[in-house]
Amino acid sequence: MRQEILKNLGYSAESAADSTTIQLIDQAIEEIQSISEFKYVYAYYDKPLGFMVKNEAYLDYLNKSKGFLLCATTLGIQVDRYTKRLQINNMQYAVIFDAAASIYLVRKADEFERNLPYRNISWRFCPGYSGTPLADNITIAHLLKAEKIGISFTETNLMIPMKSMIGIVKIGGNSRKSCKGCIVNDNCNYRKRGTTCYTN
Repeated sequence: MRQEILKNLGYSAESAADSTTIQLIDQAIEEIQSISEFKYVYAYYDKPLGFMVKNEAYLDYLNKSKGFLLCATTLGIQVDRYTKRLQINNMQYAVIFDAAASIYLVRKADEFERNLPYRNISWRFCPGYSGTPLADNITIAHLLKAEKIGISFTETNLMIPMKSMIGIVKIGGNSRKSCKGCIVNDNCNYRKRGTTCYTN
């Protein structure tokens, strides 16, 4: 997990970070594990829904699938509140903590999905990938009643808590992640460093 956090922070390798940064990353991992309240809700569907049929990117992702899950997951509001306090008192650690929380959320979601009673689960396709509308987050949240795990939206459609994630998980078939069509493709810090945010 430390390696993924370092990558998120822009380090090419652990050896590129100083000992203080490494210590702060390890501290952040411990604190996130302590204060986060991981929650996950999902529903199974056997055919594309209306908002998916209108977008070729979703259909490409679901090609040859045996159904899919809509999912929503969060680390809870306490992580947001703690991050905001850090931004006032310790900005350096706030940046590290925020990066660690993002990785921790993905890790926890991956772990949860591996334990679901489905075979050959794919990577999560989140609204925003391949030019899909971010507003689809709201559509999926509504279908899942994601408010029951504490997820809501601001007037500008940002998720609350911030460390929340909504997406689609294909069951069966083959697919690989790609930078093509990504919403941040033209201004991606990973691509500027010659890498990607994912590993295929």
